[in-house]
Parts: sequence; C-alpha cells; structure tokens
Amino acid sequence: MASRECDRNTRAISRRELLRMLGIAAGAAAAAPLLSACGEKAAPTSAPQPTAAQTQPTSAQVQPTAAPAEPITLRYQNHWSKETDAHYEGMNWLYKEFHAQYPDIKIENILNPDSQESRKKILADCAAGDCPDIIHGAGADMWAGGYLLDLTPHLDADPEWKALFSQDTLDAFSTDGHVWGISAEVSPMPTIWNMRILNEAGVSDVPKTWDELLAACEKIKAAGKLATSWGVGGAHQWHNIIVSQKGGREALAANQFDAPQIVEAFRRMKVFVDNKWIPDNEIELTWQQSVALFVAEKTAFYLNGAWTIGNEITGQGAAPDLKDNVRFAPYPAVGENGTTVELKQTTAIGLARKLEQNPARLEAALKFFKFWFSEEGARQWILLTRSPMGARVDLKSISGVDPLLMAFLGVQDQADTVYSLPGTKAMQERGWDDCWTGLQALMAGKSVEDAMAAFQSEMSKYVSG
Repeated sequence: MASRECDRNTRAISRRELLRMLGIAAGAAAAAPLLSACGEKAAPTSAPQPTAAQTQPTSAQVQPTAAPAEPITLRYQNHWSKETDAHYEGMNWLYKEFHAQYPDIKIENILNPDSQESRKKILADCAAGDCPDIIHGAGADMWAGGYLLDLTPHLDADPEWKALFSQDTLDAFSTDGHVWGISAEVSPMPTIWNMRILNEAGVSDVPKTWDELLAACEKIKAAGKLATSWGVGGAHQWHNIIVSQKGGREALAANQFDAPQIVEAFRRMKVFVDNKWIPDNEIELTWQQSVALFVAEKTAFYLNGAWTIGNEITGQGAAPDLKDNVRFAPYPAVGENGTTVELKQTTAIGLARKLEQNPARLEAALKFFKFWFSEEGARQWILLTRSPMGARVDLKSISGVDPLLMAFLGVQDQADTVYSLPGTKAMQERGWDDCWTGLQALMAGKSVEDAMAAFQSEMSKYVSG
C-alpha cells in the first residue's frame, strides 16, 4: 500500500496552529484503458434445439439464433492499478482472470494515482448521483450518505462465501448490522526492528516488556540513533499500550475517551518525547519522511502492515541487506494482556447502492466480488501483493510465499493478544489517527492533561449526548 498514513497527514497542523488550538481545547486520473481485454465480444447463445417431431423442420419452423448478450461494464476508480503500487500485479491478475471467466463483464479501470484525490473524486461523483459501481475506500460516511449497497443479504444468501470471512472482518465495515464493505487488506501491524541498530547499541534481543523497551531505547540513543518516529506507526503504538491494559479495548468500543487506559497510553508515549527518543522535528514530519528514517537506518523500529515489505524494506533506497536485518515482533507487554499486535482491517471495497435498480448489473458486480474475495483471490493477493485480504485462506496451502512475508504474518502466533479495533464509527473513520492531536500536544512540549484535552476535543463528536 502506498500511503497508509496519509489520512493522518491531512489533519496535521503547524506548531503555531497547534499551540493556538491547544489553548482552546484546554479551556473547552484520467480514465485508463480497459484492463480486461475490452475488445473481446461475448459469444452468442445457442439456438433452441428441435423437438423429436421437428427432425425435418421447414424454413418457417427454424428458430432464429438469439442475439449476443449485451456486455456489462462496471466502473472502478482506484489508485492500486498504478505501476509503483504494491497491489499492481494483483490488480492485473484480477482483471485478466475475471475477464477470462466472465467475458461478458468488463471492468472499466479508472486510475487516479493519489489515494486522497481518488476518494474525493468518488465522493463528488456519488454526490452527483454517479457513484462508481465498485467503490474503493468505502467508508461509514458513504453508508450514511446512502451510496453503498447493503451486502448483508447477499452474504446471508451464500453461506459458503460468507464463511470465508471472520466476524471481525464483517464487523469492521458495517453499521448497525449492515455490512457495506469487504476488507481488501487484513494485516498484522507488528513492531519492525532493525537488528543491526539493536546489536550495535548492545541490545541482544527485541524488547518483550515495557522496562526492556525503555532500556533498549536509552541504549539506542547512546549509540547515536533514534528509537522511532511516530509519523508511521505512532498511533498503532498508542493502541497497543491501551489494549495491553485490562479493559482498554472495551473502553475504545464504548467511546470512553476519558478512560484511565487512554490516559496511561499518553503518559507512556510522553516518555519518548521527554527522553528525546523521537526526532526533534517530529511534529513537522510527513509519514513519508518518517518511514524514510527507518529505510535510511536512522530509527530502530516502527509499526506498519505487510505492504511495507515491498514499499520500504525491499523498496527503493533501502540497503540490499536491510531485509536480512529486520525482525518482526509483537509490541512489548504493558499490562495484564501482555504483548500485542493489531490485526488491521483496512481498505474497504463496496458496491454502489444504485446497482439495486438494475438486477443484471447487480448480479455482475456480485460475481466480481465473489471472484475477488475468494480462496483463490486470497492466495493470489498474498503471492502478488504480499498482503492478506478479508477472505481467509490457509497459508500452508500456498507454495512460493516470500519467507519474509511468512515471518511477518507469523507474528500473530507470538503475541499474547491479537486484536482488531472495534467496528465503531470512531474507529472506522479515525482508527489510523484518532490520537494524533494528542500526540502533537506531547510533541509540542505540552502535558498529558493537555494531550487528553486535545484528544477528547477531537473525538467528542463520536460521544452521544
């Protein structure tokens, strides 16, 4: 995935604006060619077979050949079909193989390389009554706007298909029991360590407890490196601290944004600021600049999903042997729930509600969904994009999986607690950056109380009166 932290960056503010805000809070694509061999024509249906009494039909008795079925074109705007995206090969496979199986259904791929601009265009089209048939990056706002099809009855009508998805996957993109999206990426978010930096700092193993983490960070600093950068993975670190504490995930599920587990998470994150274990200019960094520090081997750890293997660890600018010097681990234990790793449900794919008005188009769109989100689709997604999806598949049944990816995914077996964020509106909309204004407060030298005030102000709209 190319820009998994970009939602957080759209909310980033300058230091001056932040300080002013904190004072208030404390007091209060051009259309790409059809990638599915659009020039191919549908085969005509067969003429009716004669009955036994019609073995010698007259010309008047011969039935005319049925006209070829009219091809159905489904519009799909996305940023995954650009050549530099980690999903590019997967998208090529999807379009090619789906068209081979369903030649009468064409997927009109509309490439918008920027994920944020693509979503803005989708929302604008939907507001104008012209939603794409297949909706990339579906969200709770789109469901509330009436743009998304309720997938629930279609899942219930096909129990075999529904069984491919865990309840967490279905809950992640649903509202009041109505499933409106299927996750195209389900990835653990482990702590990714540069063992070369740890060894040079005199740290023999990855930290497994909070005290071990603090000791390691101090040694890393003494060796002239930074422990981490929050621009990529800071929010995941914060969530891990909360969930490791008893009742932490339940507090998030209940929108209890003043919960003691949340206060404790900000308190522990402040230690990184106070000890200068993150960049001095962290508040000004974009996520791209943040992750680039790890690629340049200036930071010892960060947290991200499986897409980071292709995008960063083995990507452009990384040392050829960086991949041989990384280790994936759960986040160190903070509370009673022990070591943690989040299983991130992300990139919801939905269908437009307008498809209900045309049964043939709806049937075609459901065929595309069932082809993509299938056991074979899940296998190909892992092999071609290095990322699991919502549909489950046994990894042991797949040959040729990158050993680095297998090690990455295996972190789930090492953690004491594997969790997904609750499927609340707050987590659906802000699960990547819900704590960012609070973390910015800490970066600006403010107190834990100030961070809590900024966080609660930001999240207050999700608290019912």
